[in-house]
Amino acid sequence: MTGSTPNFDSVSVAAILAQRSRADKSALLDDLVTMLSEVVPGVKVERGLIRRRVTAIRLPLGNAVYVLQRGANDAFEASRQQQVRGVVIRTDPLEIDDFLAELGNALDAELRRTERGRQAIQAWLNATNP
Repeated sequence: MTGSTPNFDSVSVAAILAQRSRADKSALLDDLVTMLSEVVPGVKVERGLIRRRVTAIRLPLGNAVYVLQRGANDAFEASRQQQVRGVVIRTDPLEIDDFLAELGNALDAELRRTERGRQAIQAWLNATNP
């Protein structure tokens, strides 16, 4: 994404996440935390003890919890957990591209519902497209 800042209505979170995962995988978790920690209720962030680097993020959306963990050598472990009344009854591991597409679509739907969500995505678009 080069040139002028894209309009929120013309681009999806899924597309941005896919582009960011190819461009800079090591910054992907940090980007997610920056955009989502203030907007999506219930986001949980895990950080390392020494460098305080983001090691995992858990995003509850509907009946699913999307989990992205940073493993050795910045490899990602992605999964979707199905929850019923707060209890995880199933965990499905996902390839990173599938995870980002599914998460992006769920986030698109969730964040477009609120003004705060729309503002957060527009701010993120501005930050990811200098």
